[in-house]
Amino acid sequence: MSESRRNRRKNERKKHQPKSDISKKDKIIAVVVIVLIFIAAAILAVYYSLYKSGLTFF
Repeated sequence: MSESRRNRRKNERKKHQPKSDISKKDKIIAVVVIVLIFIAAAILAVYYSLYKSGLTFF
């Protein structure tokens, strides 16, 4: 396959890739926030179950 044909095919593949407006920093922040929300929900679920069983911490 000639080089120009190969480059043309490579450019055709690049055209169909979706463009992401979200930067890498924003993606990392979003993942960290989701993990923190999940951890907070888990801690609240444990405290709620212990509260329902009659234990008090504070």
